[in-house]
Amino acid sequence: MRFLAIVVAGLCSIAPAIALAESGEELRARGEQLAKDGRFTEAIDAFKAAERLEPRARHSCLIALAYTRIEYWPQAEIFLAECEARATPADPVPEWVPMAKQQLVERLASVNVAPVEIKVEPAGVDVKLAVSSFAPDELFGPRTIHLRPGRQTIIATAKGYNDAQKTIDVPDDRSPQTVTITMLPVGEGKPGGGGGGIVTGHAAPASKVPLVLMATGGGLVVVGAALHVFYFKPARDDLKDAKTQTDYNTINATNKFEKSRNITLAVYGVGAATLVTGLILKFTVFKQKEAPVQVGVTPHDGGGVVTVGWSR
Repeated sequence: MRFLAIVVAGLCSIAPAIALAESGEELRARGEQLAKDGRFTEAIDAFKAAERLEPRARHSCLIALAYTRIEYWPQAEIFLAECEARATPADPVPEWVPMAKQQLVERLASVNVAPVEIKVEPAGVDVKLAVSSFAPDELFGPRTIHLRPGRQTIIATAKGYNDAQKTIDVPDDRSPQTVTITMLPVGEGKPGGGGGGIVTGHAAPASKVPLVLMATGGGLVVVGAALHVFYFKPARDDLKDAKTQTDYNTINATNKFEKSRNITLAVYGVGAATLVTGLILKFTVFKQKEAPVQVGVTPHDGGGVVTVGWSR
């Protein structure tokens, strides 16, 4: 019974995605501390989690600031604009925003990015745009954005319209270009992105990601059970069967009990977290059939970044 209690405690500590403890304000504070520690990618995740719980303009501002710190200027541009657009007297922009905005203007003028104006027809449609080099949850409306050289896919979604997408080649000479995406109402002929764009109008089969995660998590739980029986339990029994304090201290000095316990808890915890994550994804993100996966490549000095995204 004592061991089961330890397992539960371990799961709570190493599976934060399952825990319900943190509020939006706590997530924001945690994100700010992560940013102070230089862990900007984790800070962005915390700010996004806070935004999902408590939508605020301040969260967009903080995400923009974190992106400037890691010099992801296109994403910083999107979130800084969103930060200013969402601001209200009750939720004002932080005092450092004008300085961040000036820095962004200066960097966009000096780094190797090209302005891309994205237009959508017909005008007035409430369209959400995504870019293959951005995270799938980073959406914005028609506007001019600055993208790094390379092949980029722009995906447009709107209620009542076929999803549309267009793949473009962003030049490395920073020359501007305009992209027009045509949205067609659902049921009105074959959808088209306009100007050679590629459009997705039909859903692909349901993703296997949740099933893979559940199978992996279940396998890890089984491995944890095997470690419990053949690794942790013998070490615990050795301590339990010690006849004298000297024997106990000698056995304990090897740290076998502590190592076996920690490893067993870790495998149990990771397995349970992976299993539950698969279940959550199955009934949330992947509940409906998804559109084909979009792959973007953004070259950098000495290599590149491959981004995989999808829309539902």
